[in-house]
Amino acid sequence: MKPLPMSFGGESSPNIEMDEHTFLVNRERLVDYLNSLDKVFVNDQFLNWDPEHRIKVQIVFARAYHSLFMHNMCIHPTPEELEDFSTLDFTIYNASQFPCNRYTHYMTTSTSIDLNLDRKEMVILGTQYAGEMKKGLFGVMHYLMPNRSILSLHSSNNMGKDGDVALFFGLSGRAIREA
Repeated sequence: MKPLPMSFGGESSPNIEMDEHTFLVNRERLVDYLNSLDKVFVNDQFLNWDPEHRIKVQIVFARAYHSLFMHNMCIHPTPEELEDFSTLDFTIYNASQFPCNRYTHYMTTSTSIDLNLDRKEMVILGTQYAGEMKKGLFGVMHYLMPNRSILSLHSSNNMGKDGDVALFFGLSGRAIREA
């Protein structure tokens, strides 16, 4: 299967293309901040239940509640699986309470969520919203899985007693509660 083209932007899009230098400035700022802390939190987890198509993700946080949030969002590896986590498929660095440098090119606020697919990294600065990590990883899965001929969905499902399956779509979880 031919890889899908990457196209972001457009006049009405909130996505702003960022050059490598700006990404690295934000990444270095974040790593320097994390290195200044007495304690950071690290989660090694999987995305995707199918072992053949799992994505190994490491998430490095400044806040414990972000670690707990992603602990509940992702799949936990066994101790044996953790031994093979030296080669990661994707890494998120989250220094939520630390702002980006607003004088850096492309920065319009103190918040910056930077996704670099070539480096397989996401950098989060200046936002306490834990959902940025989840939404970023959904974006990664929605980018990677179609190239493997897999339809990636943001949904839940339920199987009836006769084996019939219902899919529930919705961003907030309300769709699942109302079904």
